[in-house]
Amino acid sequence: MTGENERFHYAPIHGKPGDAEPAQRLPFDLAGLRVIGTLAICGIDETVTTANVGPSVSVSITQYVRLSDESLIRLDMDRGFTDVRSGAREDVSWKRTADDLIAEILDLVQGDDRHNPGVHPWEDLAEAARMRGVDVDGSTLRELPYQVLLTDELIVHFEL
Repeated sequence: MTGENERFHYAPIHGKPGDAEPAQRLPFDLAGLRVIGTLAICGIDETVTTANVGPSVSVSITQYVRLSDESLIRLDMDRGFTDVRSGAREDVSWKRTADDLIAEILDLVQGDDRHNPGVHPWEDLAEAARMRGVDVDGSTLRELPYQVLLTDELIVHFEL
């Protein structure tokens, strides 16, 4: 704190002490919003993996739909990968091109359907969005932009 008059303030979720009723949350109204795109946010996954003996880096891929008010709704269809370098060198380079990394990410977010490999799971994404109250179908998602966003940490780590 920089001054004597500055103080931290917070608003408890459950109201004031002694209140019989907890604070009420208002429902999030999606009725007036439309989906304008789908995106994957990719970053370094800090989850500790004990199976890898050599240097490794894990990447998380979290998918969202973007609504017309620019809000994001997480679809809980997360993916990811771990890259391992064999050999016990201390200064390992993870350098790769942005095109190669994005191509790998786009490959990983495709469905696991053995009968239709390489097909993006638009219907699965739409179903996940509908489960969260977003009215959209797979054919609509297919026509909208799909963006891959990389965190600053991931860009630095892969020397992009």
